[in-house]
Amino acid sequence: MPYSSDKARRAQCRRLLNLSAHDLKPLLGSAGRLRLDTPHPSQQVFQAMLQLCLFSRHREHPFDRMGGRTFPELLSYYSVVLPRPDRLVLRMSCAARVARYLLPTLTTSSDKAAELTGLPGLRLEGVGRRSLLMRHLPTGGLLEFQDSRTQLGGSDMRLIDEIDQERRLLKDAPRMTAAEESFGHYWTPTPCTALRSSLITRGHLWWSTFANDAITEYSRRPGGRYRIRWAKGYATDELGHLLTDTAIAIPGAVYTPAACQGDAGILRLADSMVELEGPRAFGVDPEGYER
Repeated sequence: MPYSSDKARRAQCRRLLNLSAHDLKPLLGSAGRLRLDTPHPSQQVFQAMLQLCLFSRHREHPFDRMGGRTFPELLSYYSVVLPRPDRLVLRMSCAARVARYLLPTLTTSSDKAAELTGLPGLRLEGVGRRSLLMRHLPTGGLLEFQDSRTQLGGSDMRLIDEIDQERRLLKDAPRMTAAEESFGHYWTPTPCTALRSSLITRGHLWWSTFANDAITEYSRRPGGRYRIRWAKGYATDELGHLLTDTAIAIPGAVYTPAACQGDAGILRLADSMVELEGPRAFGVDPEGYER
């Protein structure tokens, strides 16, 4: 029965992505079909850039220069991913604190060299009762943080508006600065853009496991581009199965298991590919239950 099948797929999606029934409703199209991926190329480019940032090694991403927590450590505040057609929504505790790390700041040293921290071109677009909406100027992509509390407090907004004499916060700057424009290659479309965009909307598959150590690095395979490695959570083939043959599958994606020990699995979408290399031993089954 189609109705029973759709109901089972929605239940599977909720289980795998840790969604409540309320969270799931905006992900359903008019026919009740799940929509996890944006159709807008500009939003895809922005989400692909975020994927590289949030799957980076500690302090190794050129944007990751703020004192305190690194980009990967910001995921300690993470709760759930709520993709929308026009934006990526992340529910976080301390949403304003996380936004303060991602909104760009510019520091000019005594020798006039400029150092940028945070995501180039990201600006604060609007503030809601419990949400912060940010826009990426070069792509027009949108990122929304929902605070896990019922509303933002005064201390949150003071954090966003704090003035640092040594750093210029660019959250309201109407145009890109020269320092930001120098990073334009990070939001240039590539064959892997759509695939990486789809991977971050399914980021819960990695982020639900503490100390997953998931990173994106350049592939060692001739003709390859990216390899995602992680230390804990789903085994490589389990994740490949989830991304291609379940309710949360990436439409059109195909997974090929590793040909031999020490090799990586291959996730393909059209002409793009990403290598997957995770734990070999099964730890969590594809339905999300501990073994």
